[in-house]
Amino acid sequence: MIEFKVTLSDQDYLHFNWYQLSNSAAGKRALLSYRLILPVILYILLFVLFVIDSDFKIIFFAAIVVTIMSALWVAFSKKTTFNIMKNDIERIRKEGIQPYNKDAILRFDDEGIHAIIPNFENKSKYALIEKIAVTENAIYIFISAIQAYILPVTTFKDEAEKLKFLDFIELKSNVLREIKS
Repeated sequence: MIEFKVTLSDQDYLHFNWYQLSNSAAGKRALLSYRLILPVILYILLFVLFVIDSDFKIIFFAAIVVTIMSALWVAFSKKTTFNIMKNDIERIRKEGIQPYNKDAILRFDDEGIHAIIPNFENKSKYALIEKIAVTENAIYIFISAIQAYILPVTTFKDEAEKLKFLDFIELKSNVLREIKS
């Protein structure tokens, strides 16, 4: 049996949500839409300006401005999205809502995963594990498309313990780890 006392921070929760957004099919579509919506709108407005006014100098100047604004938007949209997520988590916390369980004990035995949280206990069989994602910040053990056990790297004493755990969880679940940066 392997047991970890896990303490999550807002940063850990933020990194998990960012991982989800950046790696799920729906999240990738949402990010792509967010990145492209402003440039598309700006180029539509540029086209309307072209149809309404055929003054080459105005259209040329507008095209330069639209291209610069679009490039800046695309370049900084990921950082903007990350900051929006961070602010949303802070806002939720200020409203007195805890969006995640801060403290938990996770036990991994021959039968499955036991999560013990104040006032709640959950048991999952290894067969439910859909994905094991390893990032520089944490290990995410997904039991559904949107639910995962989060083990921050600070949970492990050292890299050897982390690798031993990964070997154990891969063996029990028959799911290979995905390493993401």
